[in-house]
Amino acid sequence: MRRVIFLSLLLLTSCGQSDSGLAHLNEYLTRLSTVTGTALESQALPRFDLAPPLPEKGGPTSNQQIDLIDFLSLTGCSLQVNLGRRNTQLGRTASPSQRLLLDLEFLDLAPACIELLKTRDDTALAATIRAASNDRKQSLPSAVFDAVLLGPEWRAFWHADPILGDYPRQTSSLVEQTVTSLSAMTAPWLNGDWSANNRAFELLLSDVRAGDGGELLVATSQLVWALESANTLLTQTQSERPLCPFGQPTERSRALKRVVQQFFVANVQPWVVSLRRRAELIHEPTQRLETVLAGAVTQPYQDWVAARDALLFQLTQMTRQHVQAIQATLTSCQQG
Repeated sequence: MRRVIFLSLLLLTSCGQSDSGLAHLNEYLTRLSTVTGTALESQALPRFDLAPPLPEKGGPTSNQQIDLIDFLSLTGCSLQVNLGRRNTQLGRTASPSQRLLLDLEFLDLAPACIELLKTRDDTALAATIRAASNDRKQSLPSAVFDAVLLGPEWRAFWHADPILGDYPRQTSSLVEQTVTSLSAMTAPWLNGDWSANNRAFELLLSDVRAGDGGELLVATSQLVWALESANTLLTQTQSERPLCPFGQPTERSRALKRVVQQFFVANVQPWVVSLRRRAELIHEPTQRLETVLAGAVTQPYQDWVAARDALLFQLTQMTRQHVQAIQATLTSCQQG
């Protein structure tokens, strides 16, 4: 079952950081409600599946026919070691990334092994190896996709504790470098270059696990929910308790301007800008990686990406809508 985060304003006050973006946002909402004299209405709490979908459980693959190969007939063939590792208990329960590396090694070693078997006139075994190699080539895009975008490391990248502290203040550019390097490493595999640096690949995945994609989505969800609530409040104020019923500035309209300037412009907007920058830093290399693996992406993953990207789009869209809501609320007030 996919983890679903239910977000509420309670999270805004539980972060324990008085100078955090969420704390500033909560203070702004409170003051906005006070100055307009309009209560914040409870709204449906947003839900978002932070982690990508789990990989589907597939049926038996071509790996099973490898079990039938006579290892003694592969003496002198480097592929024998690969098959030996695959058929151990560890090999049978290997992680998606480890299975991928075994597949890449198989593809890399198979041609030389086939030629060696031909010199021994063992055409039947050579044909078996060739068939297994062809199966590996066909399934390689899916194997890379399962290991990288459906693997536990990528899912950890998009998981987050809902208590964000001062996010994104304590972040670095390592995530951009890591995901970019992952794209550069996987692209050649899909174009016939099956050589792999196993240690480098596993280290990249380890760095991916420590990424903050999930924190970005949680922060964005909370921001969008809060600004939607604020926009509803301002719309209600316009219809039920207009700030300037006679077209002249009032104490309430001037107080709203002060609240917007001191708490939204000075405190909330800088946090929104930092979130947008973080979103760009994470999203651009992520899209490049997903483009590299586009040929194997499943429909559930595409659906998750669409929901993720729609949420991140709201970082700019919802802020713009809130500014428009403020302007509309003050439109009946003459300058003064």
